[in-house]
Amino acid sequence: MPITAATMAQFDVFVNPIRSARATFPFVIAMQSDLAVSPTYQMVAPVTLPGALPAGGRLTPKVEIEGQYGAVLVPHMTALASRDLETPIGSVAQSRSDLLAAIDLLFFGV
Repeated sequence: MPITAATMAQFDVFVNPIRSARATFPFVIAMQSDLAVSPTYQMVAPVTLPGALPAGGRLTPKVEIEGQYGAVLVPHMTALASRDLETPIGSVAQSRSDLLAAIDLLFFGV
C-alpha cells in the first residue's frame, strides 16, 4: 500500500525520490507536522552523508539512518509530491529536539 500524507509521520525517512540527486542526497526527512497533513505535498529536508558536502552545526543536525550518520540540510527544505514518497525506511524522531532547534534557528534566529 503506498504511503499517503495521512499516514506519513513527521521525521519519517524516505529514499530520495529524485534519482538524479540520490548520489549527494540519498534520503529525505519528512519535516511537516502531523497536524498539517497535505494530500498533495510534504515539506522535506534532504540528508547528505559524510564527505558529500561540508556540513555541521545547528542548522544541519546529524542523524543516524541505516547505520550511517548524515546531516539533515534544514536550510534546503523543499516540498515534494506526497505521492513520490514511498514507504518510509525509518524515522529520526529520536533527533526531534535537534531538528526543531534547526528550524527555530533558520526561521526565528533562536
